[in-house]
Amino acid sequence: MEKLHRNLLSLVKMSLTGEVMPIDDDLDYEQILTLSSRHQIFPLVLDGLYKAKVNLEGIEKYRKHTFELIKRDQNQLYFLKKIESSFNENNIDYMLLKGSSIKKYYPSSEFRLMGDIDILIKEAQYKTIKTIFLEMGFDEKIESDHELVWRHKTGLIVELHKRLIPSYNDDYYSYYINPWEKAVYKSNHSFSMSKEDEYIYIFTHLTKHYRDGGIGLRHLIDIWYFALKHSLLNKTYINKELDKLGLLEFHNNIIDTLDVWFNGKESTDLTDYITQRIIESGNFGLKEFHDIANAARATARTDSASSAKVNTVLRLIFLPLNDMKKKFPILEKLPFLLPVMWVIRWINAIFNKRKTIAYETSKLEYMDDEIVDNYNKELKMVGLKFDLKKK
Repeated sequence: MEKLHRNLLSLVKMSLTGEVMPIDDDLDYEQILTLSSRHQIFPLVLDGLYKAKVNLEGIEKYRKHTFELIKRDQNQLYFLKKIESSFNENNIDYMLLKGSSIKKYYPSSEFRLMGDIDILIKEAQYKTIKTIFLEMGFDEKIESDHELVWRHKTGLIVELHKRLIPSYNDDYYSYYINPWEKAVYKSNHSFSMSKEDEYIYIFTHLTKHYRDGGIGLRHLIDIWYFALKHSLLNKTYINKELDKLGLLEFHNNIIDTLDVWFNGKESTDLTDYITQRIIESGNFGLKEFHDIANAARATARTDSASSAKVNTVLRLIFLPLNDMKKKFPILEKLPFLLPVMWVIRWINAIFNKRKTIAYETSKLEYMDDEIVDNYNKELKMVGLKFDLKKK
């Protein structure tokens, strides 16, 4: 493991456990803080630097950035409590997901930054939820395969989950096909998962992003710290469920990597590879990795990358009816107008969305058998694959 990475991870452990860790005298804290910012663990690492008694000259510029992150975190907490209160008052069932649920385990809220607020809801209650969010000053943005995204004028994003896993990740989605199956009642209208099921979900979410183009340090720290805070987890149950998901081998490799990072285990070529891939990914991967992963996923449903490319082009040109309904609600009542709406969409794209066209077509260059093959070999090396149903 590179010295820079080893020092950064020692600072993380020092911050979260208080354990004194060896820090190199010639530590380049500018690099450390830049990398920690890229992985959205800046306050956590800065706290580690304070605990290590590192002489941070010119700390003012970092203090300002820290205050901005704390302000954003507190704004998220304020709205999260407001949403929970409104849901309880209006008999809306909900379950906090990912960072919204995990951050309570951290010593300080800003040590676990969130990009947005993730909440599982029941679609049947969405009409009431929509009214609540509009009254709070949110604007409805987009609906994706598994989320309904809302944005507040302060910039805060809330993702209301219809599903725990996107349906296009068939193998993991089939395990979570009933998103409320693992729900345990807490109080009022709030639900959670058991600690074991929450751990499995956190890991599955991490895996989805790793396979789909990359995941950063923050999410692996979640896994390590969650297990540290819940030492009595039923590992037999966890391993059995991970085996059902086809994730047991990858989980073992990630645990080995975390043992290298935080428990002094000797590194291997595989843990070094995983570490490097996580570090270079940033918080959610690089565009090139995402494009290659998209090509690999599409190819997993066909006989070859060239077939996947043809299917992708056809889908871009002739968007399916269900997707077109989201863009043209009139199709709900008049589906026979689909060809007309295709033409309107093409004209609109040509004149108003040239950048979008360029972005989508740029992905096609990675639909090459050799590129996809190499990516699948890298996944196999760490214990993963695209085990998708033919569609």
